[in-house]
Amino acid sequence: MKILLSLTALSLTLALCQGFCTFSEHKAEIKDGKPVPPTECTDPYDGSKHPFGSKWNTAQCMECTCSESGMQCCSRYGGIVDVPGCKAVVNPNTCKYEFYKLDDPSKPCF
Repeated sequence: MKILLSLTALSLTLALCQGFCTFSEHKAEIKDGKPVPPTECTDPYDGSKHPFGSKWNTAQCMECTCSESGMQCCSRYGGIVDVPGCKAVVNPNTCKYEFYKLDDPSKPCF
């Protein structure tokens, strides 16, 4: 029984570690007919500006990093999770999965 519990916990941990990332390259603006390279990144979610070398968290549970080559944003909560008899919901305040019983969504699974 302990082995089964350990394997279940390991499977859940591996599933949570599989997040997703996006990368967008910078695009030069054209001013007075000449290309002007960017000096910052624009947050794709709220439009805020961030200098090269910065890292920030978005309200959509993404962690973004700005570099001279572009901007990378990765999920902070992991990938798809399947726990039998439970529904996984991302808490927008903690950016972590919470699990609720399918037959009674008001009760947590764990």
